[in-house]
Amino acid sequence: MKRILSILLITFIGGNLAMAEVLEQPFAQGEKNPYGAYFTGQTYLKRLCEYDEVYNSSIGNVTFEPKSRTNWHKHSGGQILLVTAGEGRYQERGKEIQILKKGDVIKIAPDVEHWHGAGPNGMFAHISIEPNLPNNKPVWLEPVSDEEYYGDKK
Repeated sequence: MKRILSILLITFIGGNLAMAEVLEQPFAQGEKNPYGAYFTGQTYLKRLCEYDEVYNSSIGNVTFEPKSRTNWHKHSGGQILLVTAGEGRYQERGKEIQILKKGDVIKIAPDVEHWHGAGPNGMFAHISIEPNLPNNKPVWLEPVSDEEYYGDKK
């Protein structure tokens, strides 16, 4: 059933059964995110296009486990997110949290403080496009607290 967004796998770990979710998405999940210090929870990164001087951008597939999210951050040259699977969250500083679903596109203007990540109940994936390279630099800020992540709906 190719239309199923996720499949539960049972893995035997140290005598205990654990459930792991696999997210059906158009690109490979990738390896553990090397920028994990700037995220809460486990995320994965698959580089799709590295920066070059012709296109002046980089593109990566980012996969988030449930409840995982970026720290607050901003990009000096902006960012574009293309949601490919699951349900996620996006918030700009001082604004309401937006629920993200497959097919959503988020255009983030330069220097807008924001965070993005998975919802509380499932995995999430998006394509991250960083335009205006090499001058587009991320500025990583503080982690998103549980209170900020859940809003007043915890």
